[in-house]
Amino acid sequence: EKAELNGVLGIVLLYRNPTFKDLKPFNKEMMGKKMCNWVKDALCGFETKSIACEPNSSIIPLIKPMIEGYKTAVVLYSDTPLLTKNTVEEILDYFSSRNLNVLKLPRGYVLDCEYIKNVDSVSDINLNEFNKEEFEVVCDAASFAKTNSILKQRILDFHTGNGVMFEDINSCFVDADVIIEPSVKICSNNVLKGETYIGNNVVLEPNNTIINSIISQNCIVKSSYIKNSKITENMVVGPFELIEEKES
Repeated sequence: EKAELNGVLGIVLLYRNPTFKDLKPFNKEMMGKKMCNWVKDALCGFETKSIACEPNSSIIPLIKPMIEGYKTAVVLYSDTPLLTKNTVEEILDYFSSRNLNVLKLPRGYVLDCEYIKNVDSVSDINLNEFNKEEFEVVCDAASFAKTNSILKQRILDFHTGNGVMFEDINSCFVDADVIIEPSVKICSNNVLKGETYIGNNVVLEPNNTIINSIISQNCIVKSSYIKNSKITENMVVGPFELIEEKES
């Protein structure tokens, strides 16, 4: 039986890393999404809770009040945004198939909830490293930049794998929540941010910035800035148009 059917709770520890100057590094945006929300995405399909966590926090007492009614808890830190749902499912299948009480991850734990109710701490034995690169910790400016670059490439790879045609992919920026239909052509220096939708057969010529907007099918957009707007189908926009808070 698949692990996701067995009462799994995902817990994201909102870790306050002292190497960052701000008090909530887990809210730092990476490709249009908070760092902690990338980790929550890896727990997609499970109920998920969050709790603040300091460097000196004792994890088991911290999570005990949260686990009532669950069979298994997956405890992850908010500073590992490269984690994927596939890796979480692989970890859970490993945990359940071996009837473990505690599985220490490179950054986090999988825990049997009944077992945890009766202990105050757990052993830090690593039983399996799984996809260790996905547990890379964002702990400073350098690791933030490196991880952000990996997330950017994942997003672009997803869209190209879905049939989106990029003329110069390295010059384009696409946020995590942007939706692009497979038949779209995107030329150089396009920036797509927020909850943007690009419809079928759209051509984005060079040098557009589109934020939280809908570009309907069969449109051509030329060197324009579009924000919080909707462009209806079969339109030609630009060059050099500024469109904000409009439907055209």
